Order: sequence, then C-alpha cells, then structure tokens
Amino acid sequence: MRVILYTGKGGVGKTSLSAATGVRTAELGYRTLVMSTDAAHSLGDSLALPVGSDPVRVAHNLDAVEIDVNHELATHWASIQDYLSKFLASQGYDAVVAEELGIPPGMDELFSLMRIGDFQVEGNYEVLVVDCAPTGGTMRMLGLTELLEWYMDKFFEVERRVVRAVRPVAEKLMSTPLPSDEVYAAIGRFYSRIRGVRELLMDPKRTSIRIVSVPERMVIQESQRAFTYLGLFGFPVDAVIANRVLPPEVKGTYFARWRKIQEEQLGILDEAFKPLPIFPVQLFDREVVGVPALRELARAVFGTKDPAKVFYKGKALEVRAAGAGYDLSMPLPHAKKDEVKAWTKGDELIVSVGNFRRNLVLPRSLAGLEVTKARLDNGVFRVHFE
Repeated sequence: MRVILYTGKGGVGKTSLSAATGVRTAELGYRTLVMSTDAAHSLGDSLALPVGSDPVRVAHNLDAVEIDVNHELATHWASIQDYLSKFLASQGYDAVVAEELGIPPGMDELFSLMRIGDFQVEGNYEVLVVDCAPTGGTMRMLGLTELLEWYMDKFFEVERRVVRAVRPVAEKLMSTPLPSDEVYAAIGRFYSRIRGVRELLMDPKRTSIRIVSVPERMVIQESQRAFTYLGLFGFPVDAVIANRVLPPEVKGTYFARWRKIQEEQLGILDEAFKPLPIFPVQLFDREVVGVPALRELARAVFGTKDPAKVFYKGKALEVRAAGAGYDLSMPLPHAKKDEVKAWTKGDELIVSVGNFRRNLVLPRSLAGLEVTKARLDNGVFRVHFE
C-alpha cells in the first residue's frame, strides 16, 4: 500500500490538497482511501459529502474516512479506561474527573496509527492519503510508533509478569488496584494492530510525507522546523507544496506588496528545501469544494504527473565504516547547533532537537562503542563511534 501524508501549519490547505490527491489517484485507476486524522475534521466539507468513522464511497475508486475518537474509545479502549478510572478514583479523584482522565492525551494519534495498520493488513486499498493534524499533532502521531515499540520491547512483558506475580498479595495490602490480565491483553491487541506501521511509514518506497506551506515567513519557518523533526525520526519527505501563490493577473497597488513578499519567500522556500521538488499552486478565484473543484486543484498541482509516485528519494540514516570506527549520519535540515544534543545509554543513541527526542536503538556494530565526536555539518548530524 502506498501512503502519502500531508502535514503543515494549520490553515495552509492540507485537507484540500489531500482530497485533491485522492481524487487524482482514483482517476488514474488506484483504489484510494483519503483519511483525516485531524480532530477538527473538514474532509467531508472539502468533498461536500458526509464522511464518518467507516469508509464511505466518494467516487469511482475513491473512499473517505474521518477518525472518530469516541467511536474508537468505545470499541477498543473500554477495559483500559475502566482500569485507569478505578486507579485514579483510588487516589482520591472524583469519579467524573477520573473517568475523563482515563482517556490520556494523544488518543487521536494512537487511533490514527491503528487504522493505518488495519488498512495495510486488510489490503483493500492501493493508495492511502492521510490528511494529518497540524505539525505538532503529526509529529506526536509519527513519534508514537517508535515510543510504543520501545515500551513493548523493553518493559511490557517484564511488567506484566511482575504484576501477575505480586497481584495476589499486593491487592490484599494495597487500596490501589493493579492492572488485570485483560488490561494487558488490550494493550497487546493495540500493539498488534500498530506493529509494522513504523516500518511502513519509514519506508521511502511506500511512504512519502509532503509538507504544505504558503509563501509567508512564519509559515515557512514552521515548515522548516517540521522538516527538521521529520529528519530526526527518519521519516521520508518527498515534496513541498507552496500553496496560495498569487497569480500574475492579480494586479494593482493593494496586491503589489503581497506579490513582492511572495516572490521573496518563494525564493527562500526553494533554497531552504533543496533538493526536494517544490510544487507551487496558484490561489484559486473561488472555494475549492467538491470533487470537480478538487480535480481541478490536482491538475494545478501535479499537471500530468502521477501523485502516487515518489518525487524524491533520499537517505534518512546512514552508517559507514570510517577508519577504526564508524560514522552515523542523520539529516537534520535547518537545525541549529545549540539545539541539537546527543548521548548514549546502553545500546541506544539519544538525539534531541528542541522539544523532540528520539531514542535510536543502535545497530549491533555500534552498540557498546564509544562516541568520540558529534557535530552538525551543513544540515547533517554526524556521530563518530570508536
């Protein structure tokens, strides 16, 4: 299954571009699903059709779905929420507050990952286009795949065995309930639905992330940060969409300053994201709503190109022999030297950039070696092991 994710600052046109991409790939003969992971869903509005928590037919070869957190909670989270509510109530929280706190932040992202995993396993679609939440939500969603694998690999089974062993005695001595086997089974079911999603999302042959921006300074700066964070986690970015560019026929003194600003910012955008291809899209003279308008938008973006193709292939992480040791390199475009930190802990290399951190399990050839040098060089973070 080919996966295309659109991310960027809120309000830049991700939903319209996601829907337009789906319309175009369906026209080209791909069985396509467009999925919204944004809590503030607008995919149905863009398509001018009702869209729910189950895929609905939009056009030939084209379905759409909006992740409904409440539906997913009732279906898959009940036993875990019940335990969390009882645990919080035992700590003195009011029952209503405990029930609300039993739904931790990030559930939208977790359920989105689960549905991606489901669609991959079911095999009903050839192309999945994902309309992601704004940048921060997208990074939380993508980072969850690694966090869950790390927890399941390091702690899950050990914790489960310990709790099972101490439960008969502990529950007689403590007022705090311990998680039951059903709670751990539910967590295991969650993970089984997500297992393989990280591999899918990090495979540049199957997945592409496309950053949507507009030619304005603040938006481009956020797009650059998104590019850096995606590089930190090793997710493949294959294009940037420069949306809402004023067309040449827009003239007059009122727009003269805007045109000059956009021309300057388009130059900055092109330079900042080399060698990624930039797809400029002119501002339409009307709302882009409904399948016919989305079809027109897709042609304006991609022309005769196939949106399901990979537009850029670059390496996310490399390990090479270097003298008596090894060099590990990771692209971190636009990162600043003072915001990048790295250290090792056991068989992990921990790299942080700003508010995001990645725990990278080292290849066997590097685990246990000493880090003798780490530097940021022209947008590439290089770590030398001896």
